[in-house]
Amino acid sequence: MIQKFNTGIARRYGIAAALLAEAIWTEIKENEFHGRCRYDGETWMCCSRKMFLIRMPHLTKHMVSTGLARLKRAGVLIKGEWNKGQSDRTGWYTFTPYGRKVMEESEDEDYA
Repeated sequence: MIQKFNTGIARRYGIAAALLAEAIWTEIKENEFHGRCRYDGETWMCCSRKMFLIRMPHLTKHMVSTGLARLKRAGVLIKGEWNKGQSDRTGWYTFTPYGRKVMEESEDEDYA
């Protein structure tokens, strides 16, 4: 499996955060294209931590939690709650306006 990440994002927030940001960005772009997962005027990506681990088996549970926390703390990501049941632990993620700017600007940078 080959995964790409933006080196600018990795320098600022760490490699795990860069991998997560890239996965979330790609999924949001696909959801925008298909008109899916629209809430509160934003397009979201839904994924549990377990699913992140399946998609990125080289990351640990701690790396996923820490990477997501860094992106949220830096004002890059926000987490929403649109689950149908209280036992559903799926996270809903989208980029803040600042996060979108960071990701759009970083699309022009070199990828590793």
